[in-house]
Amino acid sequence: MFDCQWHLDIPYGKQGEVVRIMKAWHREKLASSEFRRAHSSRLLVGHIGSSPSHVVDEYEFESVEDFEAALASMAAPRFRQHSEALAPYVVPGSQQWRVLRAIP
Repeated sequence: MFDCQWHLDIPYGKQGEVVRIMKAWHREKLASSEFRRAHSSRLLVGHIGSSPSHVVDEYEFESVEDFEAALASMAAPRFRQHSEALAPYVVPGSQQWRVLRAIP
């Protein structure tokens, strides 16, 4: 299993707007893309020891190939509105994917 985490930072005080956008995008991804291959998913925000301006969109996939298929499916036009809505809130250069392999 692979834990795939999209990390990004947002401006102070914008967590509510970002969570709203990301939840809508999340619903659309699970319903209409290869992200449905994920065994689990969740949205995390910093709380104690991590800034509330740090957001993590996390998915667990069986394989790296499933993860890559999910990312490729984001090129569909239906997802552009979510990406464009989120873009003004992302601190430039802060977004990155981290992929961790779970040890059975």
